[in-house]
Amino acid sequence: MSGPPSTGAIQQVIVVIEDEAIVLAGYQMLFESWDYHVIAAQTVEEAIEGLTEEASAPGFILADFRLRDGQTGIEAIERLRRAYGAEIPGVVVTGDTTVTVDGLRHALAAGMPVLHKPVNGRQLQDILSRSFGRA
Repeated sequence: MSGPPSTGAIQQVIVVIEDEAIVLAGYQMLFESWDYHVIAAQTVEEAIEGLTEEASAPGFILADFRLRDGQTGIEAIERLRRAYGAEIPGVVVTGDTTVTVDGLRHALAAGMPVLHKPVNGRQLQDILSRSFGRA
């Protein structure tokens, strides 16, 4: 079992909710390459299950806008915030050009930046750095 990075810093937990397995794996590899601990899930229920098993709480949430069974990433982030803390930073990712302006407005009003696919790694790193107060 591997622990936090050798720097002595506590590893931040990032929850990624994405229903496409290959995209989910890509996010997981990217975040892990930046020394974050990742809970990768295809549904919010899987994310909660993973967090419960590890007795951890998310420090950051990234969710795809359109999830299975008509769920949205906005709903997933809101559910995790209700369970673990309203202050948790969250980002919604979408590749869907038909997402309504109202849907995006709701995300922004709830403090969730919206990123459009393909996601730029540097942009994502900047958001994480601001969220975790890293230099």
